[in-house]
Amino acid sequence: MPTTHLTYDDFIMESQETSGEPFANLVQLDKVVYVYSLTRDQCAGCETQKPLFEKLAHNSEDRYGSKVKFTTIHVAETANFRQRLQSLRRVLKFAAYPTYLTLIKTEVGIVETYRGIEPPMDEIARNITTAIELANR
Repeated sequence: MPTTHLTYDDFIMESQETSGEPFANLVQLDKVVYVYSLTRDQCAGCETQKPLFEKLAHNSEDRYGSKVKFTTIHVAETANFRQRLQSLRRVLKFAAYPTYLTLIKTEVGIVETYRGIEPPMDEIARNITTAIELANR
């Protein structure tokens, strides 16, 4: 399966190992586009878009191979669910679930090339193409 799945706890642990940049341990390779899906339990939009995101990941893997990496960061309904939801939103500065981010590593650091709340998958696909061009400059 071309999508990596991280729990809230896994992501927070990774992000706390570096100061300032929450994705520093996850966005390490140059010329690679990283696509993140931020999801949570009890989210109808997250459930609706999950198979679409998985299909996009599969199609992108067929088209771009290892130049694109897909990851879902998911907040499960466990103890302190509401606090975890707010914590992730505070760390990554986003407004709602599901949110999608596209990141690349450049000479100036990690750069966000796209952010969208529940967008059509073809919008993300277009951005992946643009991000690959940017990453290879």
